[in-house]
Amino acid sequence: MEKEEYGIAEKKVDPWLVIILIFLGWLGIDKFYYAKSFKKAWKFALVKLAYTVVGIGIFWNIYDIIKACMDKYEFDFRDYFR
Repeated sequence: MEKEEYGIAEKKVDPWLVIILIFLGWLGIDKFYYAKSFKKAWKFALVKLAYTVVGIGIFWNIYDIIKACMDKYEFDFRDYFR
């Protein structure tokens, strides 16, 4: 829900997304929650889990937690670099 004040839209951080990222984000469960569709999310969740096994996914998850707290979380990781 957005609050319009002085012409600036204020977004609200999704607390469930942050909780899922903290506890289950390294498994890629956050992608299923955010996309609300198994068909869209399974590829991204699998990539995130594979990166976690390699060791890079931990940093990716920390980055996602920070972005979710700032309300700038993106479903597709490529959207971070646009």
